[in-house]
Amino acid sequence: MKPTLILFTDLDGTLLDHHTYSAAQALPAVRQLTEKGIPLVFCSSKTPAEQAHLQKELGLLEPFIFENGSGAAIPEGYFDTIDFSRTEPWEGYILVRFAWKGPAELREILASTARNTGIELRSFADATDDELGAATGLSGEDLLRARDRRATATLLSPLAPAQVAAVEKELDNHGLSLSRGGRFFTVQDAGVSKGRAMQWLAAQFQNRSGAPVITAATGDSPNDAPMLEKADHAFLVQRPDGSWTELAIPGLKKVAGIGPAGFSAAVQILLNEKSG
Repeated sequence: MKPTLILFTDLDGTLLDHHTYSAAQALPAVRQLTEKGIPLVFCSSKTPAEQAHLQKELGLLEPFIFENGSGAAIPEGYFDTIDFSRTEPWEGYILVRFAWKGPAELREILASTARNTGIELRSFADATDDELGAATGLSGEDLLRARDRRATATLLSPLAPAQVAAVEKELDNHGLSLSRGGRFFTVQDAGVSKGRAMQWLAAQFQNRSGAPVITAATGDSPNDAPMLEKADHAFLVQRPDGSWTELAIPGLKKVAGIGPAGFSAAVQILLNEKSG
């Protein structure tokens, strides 16, 4: 039986331009994937609301992984069965929750961590709309969607390396970890990752088709490492300054192209390999 190819992709700084959040440069590659029947699965720190909105803008309806692997969203009826017990309906999707702690508990832990370390830890939930808009470039409905976090807390506070170590040590006592994305640090359940969520979702695809699954992944940041490590084909695109994040992953392909230009180049490499 012919294997099923699935492309998992980070969003900010990969499919989307780091500064403008635009996917325009990646649209031709997205259309190629759609025409060839290759599912494009978002795997991002973004919220379910943000990713569902982006899918509508791009004309897609596929599963996606939200908040750094804290959960997955499956369009209703996409799979006959879902191999997980913690699910709930949401906006035409079934949300699968891998993380245990919710926003209120995370906020309490962040407050205690700040007291114990003496380090300011302000998250999206602590910021005014003006503050958050200035930091992210978002406004209006986009800002509301970014605030609607289900299982993580994204920090506005910058952290020096010594502060990162102190915060990580404290968070570890609560079963949490600190993940570095393209713009911000995110506090999340230590038991979840983009890679684990990708493997779970790939298994759901295999259960549906009965065919082996080949996974490809594109990313640009340290928090993409768990996904890139687990993918059969892994592509690292250039960051806004033209550099590549330092990741020691066997077989990782560094692609020439910043953000969506790199994503598009990775798609061409992947399609050429698939047809070869």
